[in-house]
Amino acid sequence: MRRTITSLATAAVLIGAAAIGPAMARDRSDRVELTASQLTDHAAARAAQLKADLRLTPEQDKNWSGVQAELVNVWKKQSEQRQSWRNARAKQAGSADLIEQMRKDGDDRIERGNDLKKLADASQPLYASLDDQQKQRFGDALFHRSRDRRSD
Repeated sequence: MRRTITSLATAAVLIGAAAIGPAMARDRSDRVELTASQLTDHAAARAAQLKADLRLTPEQDKNWSGVQAELVNVWKKQSEQRQSWRNARAKQAGSADLIEQMRKDGDDRIERGNDLKKLADASQPLYASLDDQQKQRFGDALFHRSRDRRSD
């Protein structure tokens, strides 16, 4: 009896997954791809929101423009890479060249690392002038950390 119930439950889960999987894939393929201009605008809006959240003093604001340019560059590239990855996955029909994929992933990580170094260099003067709350907000925005963390 127990085996029958387990078998039925397993079958139901597998059938449900088989039915939902293609529907989810369809939903992802229906996404509207943003233009380069829209990606840049979105990244610029995020940077503007961060600046507003930081409440920079006039002295701190002098160091903002370099940080903003690098933030927009990094965030735009991240969005472009996500779109590219989604498109590649949608076009992939089964087998993929694992070795080529590892190389591409390695190149993407190197590029991302170089971009983060540029962002760090541009952020150094501003970050040094921020108070503790501003540093917290800056880190939260860069690393998508939750602001609702518990105090331990």
